Amino acid sequence: MRLFTRLSVALSLFPLLLASLGIAQGEVVLFKNVRIFDGVNDDLRRGNVLVEGNTIARISSSDITAPASAVVVEGNNRILTPGFIDLHAHLTVAVPKNQLDAHPWVIGAAAGNAARSYLMSGFTTVRDAGGTHPSFARAVDSGLLVGPRIFPSGAIVTQTSGHGDLRAPSDPHPALSAGPGDHTLFHGISVIADGVPLTLAAVRENLRHGATQIKITGGGGVASDFDPIHTLQPSPEEIRAAVQAAGDWGTYVLAHAYTSEAVQRLVNNGVKSIEHALLIDDDTARLCADKGIIISTQVKVFRMGSELEGLSDENRRKMREVRAGQDNLIRLIKKYDLKTGFGTDFVLGTYPRIAEEFTARTEY
Repeated sequence: MRLFTRLSVALSLFPLLLASLGIAQGEVVLFKNVRIFDGVNDDLRRGNVLVEGNTIARISSSDITAPASAVVVEGNNRILTPGFIDLHAHLTVAVPKNQLDAHPWVIGAAAGNAARSYLMSGFTTVRDAGGTHPSFARAVDSGLLVGPRIFPSGAIVTQTSGHGDLRAPSDPHPALSAGPGDHTLFHGISVIADGVPLTLAAVRENLRHGATQIKITGGGGVASDFDPIHTLQPSPEEIRAAVQAAGDWGTYVLAHAYTSEAVQRLVNNGVKSIEHALLIDDDTARLCADKGIIISTQVKVFRMGSELEGLSDENRRKMREVRAGQDNLIRLIKKYDLKTGFGTDFVLGTYPRIAEEFTARTEY
């Protein structure tokens, strides 16, 4: 169990977890008779874990003598694990698609419910893949809201008619009309930025608010209505502008994309993390391996189909189109030893089913 003993892990979220057990912050806690998963080895180690304050002080297969004042939690052979990390979450897209135009208070309340659910499901960290304002992450950090540690991307940076353009057909363009635009833009879920100057401004505005990384849309999407899967978004110059602005801040760009053409354009122009990539081929996988690109994978969400509320028939058709590449993507990840991670993309209110992502991956 070197992972535990070497790290002397600081549990910044431990007080919230203790509170859920009715245990006061700062108390010494002994977890007895648990099976310990270290995040690396397949085998579980039976033992006991002593926590002092927010630090794991000792792990032992033998009995641990704790202070008389310690709180003892009887594990009864349950599994004790490090906190999980979701590499691809959208906390502020936690309502059905046809309710995304709800009042910002409703969107925020739903996001708060999702954040609490993540933490109580064992997720101590999520990387927001776009749509969550950094102020939401700060509210969690301050204790105002209950949730995991959040790495926020801020508003999704999208081109007109891109995957992040979530306007209704009759909504005016914010830059081409004097009209108010649509609610998703007002909420800060996404921002339309066409051309290099607006792309630079959109990225810098996200960074100004405290984004820890930047999300752009690099190709057609399932839940969006105006962009076939094969479309390429945005131009190479716009991608480089986003990468430059993020790099100037010491951070990186992650990008939504499915096809080889989209992924190659993104990677060749500096994007470091590709979200989904279900339709890539061998040449593209080899390129990603050579450049050390992370492929962020999700499994269950692409199998939900009609279970995702508010999707149109065309949305569901596009889901079937990309779902067809899932088995091949996993094959390529294994073949080229691509860097990957655990992500869910459980949007539109499906976050209570997060455990299904674990079971869906067992076949791989």
